Amino acid sequence: MRSFGLPLHSSAELHLSSGVEEVVLDNGLQLLLKPVPTSNAVSSWIFYRVGSRNESPGITGASHWCEHMMFKGAGKLGKGEVHTLVSNEGGRNNAFTDQDLTAYYETLPKNKLELALHIESERMQGAAFDPSEVESERHVIISEREGSENYPTYLLREEVYSTAYRIHHYRWPVVGWKSDLMSMSRDDLYSYYRAHYHPNNAILVLCGNFQNSETIKLVKQYFSRLEAGHDITSKPKADQRGRNLSISEPEQRGERMSKLTLPGKLDYLAAGYHLPRTVHEDTPSLIVLSTILGGWTGLIGLSGNRFEPRSNRLYRKLVEGKLASEVNTYFPVNIDPGLLYFEVTILPGIGVEAPRVTLLSTLDEIKDAPPSEKEMLIARNQIKSWHAYENDGISLQAQSLGIMELLGRRSLADELVQECMTTSPEQVQRAAKKYLGEENRTLCIYESKDSQPTMN
Repeated sequence: MRSFGLPLHSSAELHLSSGVEEVVLDNGLQLLLKPVPTSNAVSSWIFYRVGSRNESPGITGASHWCEHMMFKGAGKLGKGEVHTLVSNEGGRNNAFTDQDLTAYYETLPKNKLELALHIESERMQGAAFDPSEVESERHVIISEREGSENYPTYLLREEVYSTAYRIHHYRWPVVGWKSDLMSMSRDDLYSYYRAHYHPNNAILVLCGNFQNSETIKLVKQYFSRLEAGHDITSKPKADQRGRNLSISEPEQRGERMSKLTLPGKLDYLAAGYHLPRTVHEDTPSLIVLSTILGGWTGLIGLSGNRFEPRSNRLYRKLVEGKLASEVNTYFPVNIDPGLLYFEVTILPGIGVEAPRVTLLSTLDEIKDAPPSEKEMLIARNQIKSWHAYENDGISLQAQSLGIMELLGRRSLADELVQECMTTSPEQVQRAAKKYLGEENRTLCIYESKDSQPTMN
């Protein structure tokens, strides 16, 4: 695996991945320990290599649904008991599902690590999937999906992904298609859970105030009794329960376009471009390119929509140019090739055409001339700042370590950031020419029935 041009003994500091010890239990559980003696707490994160990427038609949304069921009783844990146990100790916990993974965490006082290990060892193979709870959660998840459908940007992104991907499983949403949510049975879900929740399909990351030797013994005490599952990564095909699939999306050979016409007050515009896997050698140049075009908000997406970078070309052209109220850029951090995604919220009365022309011409400009040194400096500073933010605190460090390890190696974030610091304007321009072509683009318009362009 490429080292992104870094020498073996780089003088640059590796912050996130430094001081990490790895242990692999006999049953295949991968354990990463990062002691932080100055902390008064400990954060436990467990990552399963299962997300919407692992699903099959008919069971889309199964990964996310299984995540919900982990709070409905497992082994010695009763329904809702996880939240109670953690909050009683002054801690916090949660979980999330994405395209490539499902993650659970507990952050607790430093002397309560054993509680987190107890919770996750019970959930790994002892979840109940009580039929009545499955049905109750079916209504919750369908309601969650229907609530999301009230947001035009949700429908827009769903349309772009289902158009850009023909066969790869990134084409369906993490929450799943509504028809599958209505038809999936308790046995479908439980079989999916049993296929993916086992030690050799998980990474346990511990970060905080602890002694490694004592903690390793404690982890073995709770997890060594759990049986290893089959090697999902070696399975070339899927059965009805879902598997890690060896599927490559065919190369796109021409622009794809889609249009949604639905009730609303505003029009929207989105464009997606296929990019390589995160571990690809072009990724540092693509990160800088994305930052110059749309701003940077980190590798693990902490900000959501709460922060909008303004020192970038798209903001200046579209928002300051009075064509849009908001521009968002999403950089893919995925196991398989993802989409660089641009999304524009168009101002009332403008119509779609002027923002479309401006968006595409702005993306084309960087192919014609490399970015300026000032733009490069601003981009580098943003990337460094967000990397520092994603190292701020034991919970964020554990989250970042686990995601990077799942993508390829725990040092990946550090290496990418360092390589971005030495990326040249010409490398950024070459990346734009290679990936921002019309033939690699999926363009989607959301035209509101209630919006009308202003007549000049």
